Amino acid sequence: MKKDSLISFRASKDLHKSLAQVAKEDQRSLSSTIEMALTNYLKERNVFPNCEKEKRQYPRKTLTVPAVINQQEHGQMGIGAISEISLGGVKVLIAKDFKHQFLIDSQGLRFELVFNLPDRSKPLRLSCESSRVIDAEDSLHVGAFFVDADFKSYKALQTYLM
Repeated sequence: MKKDSLISFRASKDLHKSLAQVAKEDQRSLSSTIEMALTNYLKERNVFPNCEKEKRQYPRKTLTVPAVINQQEHGQMGIGAISEISLGGVKVLIAKDFKHQFLIDSQGLRFELVFNLPDRSKPLRLSCESSRVIDAEDSLHVGAFFVDADFKSYKALQTYLM
């Protein structure tokens, strides 16, 4: 969605402090957090005309499969679960118990995912770079985009998603 309008308003210190805390927890800007809060409010009231537009280049598909996460350059390997996938990237969940096995705690960290799609017996290997990491109560949520894949893996992913 194109952002072509500027809004300025006054708020209490408590509201500002609360919004800033949520923004920090979600690793978002204050502006993004306020926009999300307003958008959600307008969606609840069914008065937001563009609420169904997809922001991403590729639509996501919900998927629940285990994945091996490999960080060769750091000698780290462990298990996670893919919860969403698209042609451009993936959302990986890492249980709190396994969080210490990885060095995926910020943007720009590279790792390889190895997993099977539900309709394939051969594993896919995709190189990823983290773009968003959220430390939730029970798990680490890692949003990553694909940086490299062999032809067969990407073709299989494309076939699955289309």
